[in-house]
Amino acid sequence: MTHFRLSSIFYSSQLVDIFAYEVVSNKKFNNVKNYSTPLSTIVCYNIHSLYSQDRFFIFVNNLGNNGINFNNNSNSTLESIAELYPSANWLEREVSELHGVTFSGKKDLRNLMLQYGDSSAPFKKLSPTVGLKEMFYEPLKDTLVQNPVTIQL
Repeated sequence: MTHFRLSSIFYSSQLVDIFAYEVVSNKKFNNVKNYSTPLSTIVCYNIHSLYSQDRFFIFVNNLGNNGINFNNNSNSTLESIAELYPSANWLEREVSELHGVTFSGKKDLRNLMLQYGDSSAPFKKLSPTVGLKEMFYEPLKDTLVQNPVTIQL
């Protein structure tokens, strides 16, 4: 990130966005067929060059030896870039709070939306996105019927 900020080609660049998303694996969710669990969180930096009017997307995923490990349930750690890009302060707070990624060297640790002490990371997909039961309305009996989810391939 220092290269993108201070290199002569990219000198007049700005950080537009930081976002994170999860990639699912083929692991089974609690031994239930047809469900997947998250494998890793990917953090993406969106940088706009004012000089060449280009967009650069930098993806960070599973670097292991550099202190970044997204495969375990503990918080992931990335180096903060708020000193290089002032707009990163708010964006890092958002990604940290909603996805559970921590930024080392970050000075502003206030929460944006969640209560203080809450480390739930609501955007982490720790449950199947499909659900375990589907619900139907049966008009003849005037009741709701729950059936197990069937996923057709």
